[in-house]
Amino acid sequence: MTKIIRKKRKFIANRKTNLSVTNVGKIKLNKNEHFTINFLNKANEVCAMNWGLYATSSINKRLKDQGCITYLTQNFFKKKFIMIVHKNKKVNFRNYCRKEKIKIIKIIK
Repeated sequence: MTKIIRKKRKFIANRKTNLSVTNVGKIKLNKNEHFTINFLNKANEVCAMNWGLYATSSINKRLKDQGCITYLTQNFFKKKFIMIVHKNKKVNFRNYCRKEKIKIIKIIK
């Protein structure tokens, strides 16, 4: 059975730039379970399988149809992330990357 844990916790994600975020909870999925994250009237899906996770909706179809661009990025500590950005928010995203010293490695199409 899926378990939802609701426990808010605010923390500093980057001490150098004083970036704070709020963790609003956890979802524990069993295999073959799926959930949708909605933000800015867009949806991203995560699906648990017996081999791991589908971490995003289809990049070249669903996310593209919703006006989203998918980036492979790397932070100052060489950690890599997949970021999904609405096409109308590219300036905000680039400003964020500059401030947080995040390098765009590739636009995934």
